[in-house]
Amino acid sequence: MAYSKRKHLADNIAALEQLFMRPDACTTEEGRNVLKAYSGFGGLKCILNPAEKDKDIEK
Repeated sequence: MAYSKRKHLADNIAALEQLFMRPDACTTEEGRNVLKAYSGFGGLKCILNPAEKDKDIEK
């Protein structure tokens, strides 16, 4: 499976939303699977260094 920045970001956001907005869901198996998908934002340089120009998005 190819690496997808969009999926990586969506998984991280879903995990954080669950942790802070629905902490009771963290006790279910499905909830734990969502949390396991969290992998941090370090690999997403678009988060650490946002694009200043449209052509920077492709880098």
